[in-house]
Amino acid sequence: MSRITDAKEVILTSDSTGESWVAAVWDPRNGSVLSTFRNTSALGPRTLQLVGDSYVLGANVTKHRLHVWPLNNPSPLANVRLTTPGKVNALTCTPNGSYIITAVGEKLFVWQICNGKLLNTLNRHYQTVTCLSTTKDGSLFASAGEDGLLFVWSLYSVLNNKSCSPLHSFSNHSLPIRDLCFGHGDARARLYTVSLDRTANIYELGSGALLVTLVCDVPLTAVAVNVCESQLFVGCTTGDIFYHNLHEPPRGIEQHIKVSDEEQKNVLRAHKSNVTALSVSVDCRTLVSGSTDAAVHVWDIVSRQVLRTMEHKGPVTAAFFARGYENLYTSIFKSGLEIGNLENVTNNVEENVKENVIGIISRGRNSAEILDFESYIEDSTNSQESEKIWKKLNNMKEEITRLKKVNTTMYEYSVRHILNKYK
Repeated sequence: MSRITDAKEVILTSDSTGESWVAAVWDPRNGSVLSTFRNTSALGPRTLQLVGDSYVLGANVTKHRLHVWPLNNPSPLANVRLTTPGKVNALTCTPNGSYIITAVGEKLFVWQICNGKLLNTLNRHYQTVTCLSTTKDGSLFASAGEDGLLFVWSLYSVLNNKSCSPLHSFSNHSLPIRDLCFGHGDARARLYTVSLDRTANIYELGSGALLVTLVCDVPLTAVAVNVCESQLFVGCTTGDIFYHNLHEPPRGIEQHIKVSDEEQKNVLRAHKSNVTALSVSVDCRTLVSGSTDAAVHVWDIVSRQVLRTMEHKGPVTAAFFARGYENLYTSIFKSGLEIGNLENVTNNVEENVKENVIGIISRGRNSAEILDFESYIEDSTNSQESEKIWKKLNNMKEEITRLKKVNTTMYEYSVRHILNKYK
């Protein structure tokens, strides 16, 4: 179970310089810095991630390497080498922290975190992949890139089939896709995308249908949706942030919107240039936005006012709300995850089946007992409570046997009388 403190949410950010720190954790209530992560080069755009409730992960902006920090430590893990086949353009993790999915050029690489095994390599894009995201339950993930293509993958299929095909393939965008995000609903969630072709699309994954296309008058670069999926927020190259009420859909699939119109009420204006990141708080009242103008703004959505601004040294590469896990504040680090060195070449199943066994890391219990049924049952001679439980179970079994006999008698009686009636 995830451990959360009274500070229900925090904000994680990173910028392209890494001068003061590589990444930082902020208190959204007052804009103060809670902790920082240091001692490496700056992180690439859209690569800052939380790994479960234990670690912060990011990809080096120039080197072929990932960096990982314990949540309570400003220094990265020194005994783990996370080398990738190339410079990582995009990165995401499953919510439970079991798998890392990275994009290197036009290829996708899927690793298991606990042992670093490279489980699959996917190659369906024709140009650089720019963004990745997973559903809230981790069952699906999506990839999009410079080629304007959008693929939705089943994680189960990817882990079990080296040559699997995407669950859905979309080619509705004519220019590079700059951002995407999933709503709630797991395998039947909605998927939101924005592109430089000035369109924002909403897909329904259960049917694979395109539900709505919002056509704007400026290129789009970032997207987020609130928990209720009642409001869609879209960032633009101009620095404007447009929000759309999803409870009032257009009559047709396509709707045109003039974001640059000064009289447009559903626009948040404070950034001076390209919006790079958007995220909505759990209570749906606050929005955080990052931009190439080196500013992170915290907005009150109802009043459309900036509550506070967190200045950075360079263009913001990531800004999002996250849970305030206990490991952020404690001096005693408690992790249910293990991090293994990343493999660069997939193993051949026929050569060594054991090498491809997916490992399981348990916390707080001897792993040998997990599949031992007897370990779940106390010795009845040592506990009066156990004796009561066994006695109750025996009584229930006797009652079930009695009810079966009653049902059999009723069935025989009914059949006999019904058949006699129609002879």
